[in-house]
Amino acid sequence: MASSLWQDLATYYATLVFIMNPFGAVPIFLDIVERLHPWERRRLANFVTAVLVAILYFVALTGDLLLRLYGISIDEFRLAGGLVLLAIALHRLGGESVTQTPDPRDAALVPLTMPLLVGPATMTYVIVFSTSGDRLAVMLAIPLAALTVWFFLVLSEELLRFLGRSVMKVMTRVTSLFVAGVGAALVHAALVDWGIASR
Repeated sequence: MASSLWQDLATYYATLVFIMNPFGAVPIFLDIVERLHPWERRRLANFVTAVLVAILYFVALTGDLLLRLYGISIDEFRLAGGLVLLAIALHRLGGESVTQTPDPRDAALVPLTMPLLVGPATMTYVIVFSTSGDRLAVMLAIPLAALTVWFFLVLSEELLRFLGRSVMKVMTRVTSLFVAGVGAALVHAALVDWGIASR
């Protein structure tokens, strides 16, 4: 039982980090905060992380209720979620553009926190596995993944200087392949449950 929890936790944590893609968030965060003092950058990173955790916990705790409210089965949502993950992964593989907001504090919320870090793909994944998977593992994975994002944001200048924008883009492409794989697995699981595909 304990080993299963740790395995699920590791899987959920790694997948959440890949979906949120802190590699891609680093250069965007730096563009947003370039005119701010270091202490303001740290405070903004704290704010982004706190909002991220709050949104994902809300989604994890209310996901089952929302599915029942709208009359959506977990298999239907799993199929839709898999397609969303595939679409996000393909979009990242092809490159993405970001519209900046003049006020850094506004831009930290939109587009950095939502939809770049916590977008449809992230929320879909949390709803699916908090509903049909190990909810405790999901609830533990959320703050760990958020802490990883915070680490990337706080050390964004050093990471970008060390790795460079090109390496960050390559890492985004690599993690997108894993996200696409998760999306394909969700679609396959839904089709298996419907008897359309074999295991």
